[in-house]
Amino acid sequence: MIKQRIAVIFGGMSNEYEVSLMSAASVLENLPKEKYDVFPVGITKEGSWLSYRGDYGLIPGGEWENSPDCEPALINCDRSSAGLTIFPAAGGSTTLKVDVFFPVLHGRYGEDGAIQGLFALSGIPFVGSDLLSSAVCMDKEVANRLLDHAGIRRTPWAALHRRDYADLESRADGWESVFEYPMFVKPANSGSSVGVSKVKNRASLREAVDLAFAHDDKIIVERGIEGKELECAVLGNDAPFASVVSEIIPNNEFYDYDAKYNTPSDTRLPADIDAALSAEIRETAVRAYALLGCSGMARVDFLYEASSKTLYLNELNTIPGFTAISMYAKMMDASGVSYPQLLERLIDLAVERAADSAAHR
Repeated sequence: MIKQRIAVIFGGMSNEYEVSLMSAASVLENLPKEKYDVFPVGITKEGSWLSYRGDYGLIPGGEWENSPDCEPALINCDRSSAGLTIFPAAGGSTTLKVDVFFPVLHGRYGEDGAIQGLFALSGIPFVGSDLLSSAVCMDKEVANRLLDHAGIRRTPWAALHRRDYADLESRADGWESVFEYPMFVKPANSGSSVGVSKVKNRASLREAVDLAFAHDDKIIVERGIEGKELECAVLGNDAPFASVVSEIIPNNEFYDYDAKYNTPSDTRLPADIDAALSAEIRETAVRAYALLGCSGMARVDFLYEASSKTLYLNELNTIPGFTAISMYAKMMDASGVSYPQLLERLIDLAVERAADSAAHR
C-alpha cells in the first residue's frame, strides 16, 4: 500500500498560536500511521517555517521550536516541482511531493484565506474551505452581511472600524438604544474568544472596545442573548452532513478563552433540546455552510433565547479546534464518525474537491 504524504501545518503568527499547537498535537497523534506518511511543519510566531520530525509531545507547550529535529522549510508553489522544500543543516535542499496539505491553524494567516491562497497556487489539495470562503467566514462583518441578506437570523449586531473610533460615544448611544445591556464586543477577525468581552454598562464599553481593537482594525458589537449556547459540526463538500447538536454550559460568565481551554466548561452531547429545535439547528447550519461556500468542515455556533424561543446563528468556524477537548470531533464521534475516521474523511474530501475542480476547468 502506497501511503499518502500529508503535510500538517501548525502554529502560525496569530493570537491563537497556542490553540493551534494543542490542535496539531491531537491531529498528529490520531492520523492513521498505516495509511499516511505525515510531515509536520510548524510556523513560529515570528513567521519562520520549520519541518519538525521530533516528538509530538513537545508541540503543545511550544518546546518543538528549539528541537534539533527542526529544519527550515517552505512550500514550493512552482507547479513543475510543487511540494514541501526542506533545507537540511548539512546544506542543499530537498523537495518532497505532498499529496495533501492539512492546515491546523487558527486565526489570522491560517484561517482567513492567506495560507489557502498559497496552497491553491501550488495546485496541491488541502483540507478545509477555499480562499474566499475562509476569508468570508473569518471576517464576521462580511459573513454577517451575507447571512442577513439570505434571511438567516443573526444575533443583532453592529460593526465599528478603527477609522471611526473618534465617533465611539455617538455609536455607543446608538447601540444602547437598539441592543441594551449586556453586549458582547469582539474583534471582527479572530477566534477562540480572544479579545472578546461581555459588557454591562457604558463605563466598561470603551475598555472592551480598546481590547478588541488590540487584535483587529474592525470590531463587532452584539446584543447579549440569554439562553443556551449550542453547536453543530458540519462535514462535506457538495452534500454536507450535520452532526448531532451539543450544548455548552460555560463555567465562566460566558464561553471565553479560559472556559474553552484552561478550565473547560461542561457540555451536553447531545444537547438538552427538543427534536424540532435540533432539526432547525442542523438545517440552518447546512444552509449557512453552503451559502458561505464552505467545504471540508466547519463548526457552526448558535444561541437560543429561551424567553422568546428564538434561535440565532452566531458564527461559522472553518478550522475548528481539534484539541482533546474540542467539540467538533466530539460531535462527529457522537454522530458515528470517530476521530481517525474524521481525519481520513477530511483528507478524502480535499482530494475530491481538487479532482472536481480540475475536471471542470
